Amino acid sequence: MYVLVILLMMNIAFAIGPAQVTRSVGELTVEASGLPSLDSAECVARGIALLDQFPDDVPAGKEVQRAISNLLPDSRGFFRARYERLNNSASFYLYARSTDFQLPEEDVQAWIKREPKNSWLWLVSMATEWHSESPDPAVVRERIEKSILLSPTRPEGYQFLGLFYDEQLDLKSAREAYESALICDPASEATRTRLLDLYLQQRDSQAYFTLINGVVPEQQLDVELATIGSPNEKVSPEELHGHVSLLVYWSYGSEICVNKSIAEINQAMNENRIKWPVYAIHVGGDSADASEYVKETDRFGDEWNVQFLRSADAVDFRMNQPTRPCVYVIGADGYVHALLHGQGHERDLIDTIIWLAEQVQTGM
Repeated sequence: MYVLVILLMMNIAFAIGPAQVTRSVGELTVEASGLPSLDSAECVARGIALLDQFPDDVPAGKEVQRAISNLLPDSRGFFRARYERLNNSASFYLYARSTDFQLPEEDVQAWIKREPKNSWLWLVSMATEWHSESPDPAVVRERIEKSILLSPTRPEGYQFLGLFYDEQLDLKSAREAYESALICDPASEATRTRLLDLYLQQRDSQAYFTLINGVVPEQQLDVELATIGSPNEKVSPEELHGHVSLLVYWSYGSEICVNKSIAEINQAMNENRIKWPVYAIHVGGDSADASEYVKETDRFGDEWNVQFLRSADAVDFRMNQPTRPCVYVIGADGYVHALLHGQGHERDLIDTIIWLAEQVQTGM
């Protein structure tokens, strides 16, 4: 009977929500404080003051905790002492996070007994089970759903539900959960990125290109690109017009990018599977020099068809300052139309690149 009631209430919760969350004064104040931009001592001092100012605000506390944890000499000890002093559910939540949710189940359940309608405590109980030695997936899901039931406009429950279904390899359910999370928090870059990955895996062009709108750079790639290995050879903006081309960003110091991902792209070009020009430029801007990593041939012993470019602040600026490996698909008009992050596509990277380029070429 209890399970049936929960299911019925879940249906009601999903019918009502999700809806865009109303952010608290504490969240907005923490965001406006610019903690990550402060020097270490000032960040810690300002962060602790914000914790004291909003002692019952979990979302605000989470943002402060994220900013100061690595700056504290003993983060776990700090949040334990704070919890022992305040003894409220918000401080308990932050303490639980500082332990990676390695807390006795009885401690968590004691708090739920005190505040059974506190969605954050249900997330603690979920994470405690998920981090246990032998987690029960049914219990994990039930506790996530209970948190959603109690706070259907908060994104966290849907995000955890998406992670849960990701782990279960249920991409359809994961997609539905992440879409709900994005409704609650349209500004969540992590949720948007995961959804884009799912749309790519499912080859859902309409959903992908709808969501990517506003994420890719809005400026035309109109700067001259200098090459590695041929100092006098330049790639002009005009060479990017009239056809689809690919701009691959790879990580500085990460030889695997050259010896695996880019080598596989080069091989696909040799096999005429990738039929478009490919330019590889590593993350880092003017201060980075990747020439030492670029050999005359790829790891298969073939000459490079991929053209390696020198990093440049001007190019990075046009590309919205990329910080990790990714592939941009540039359309015949010189604008970026698609973006693929490498993570999550290790097995089908080449096929996904080809599919994306074909979609851009056909005008999706």
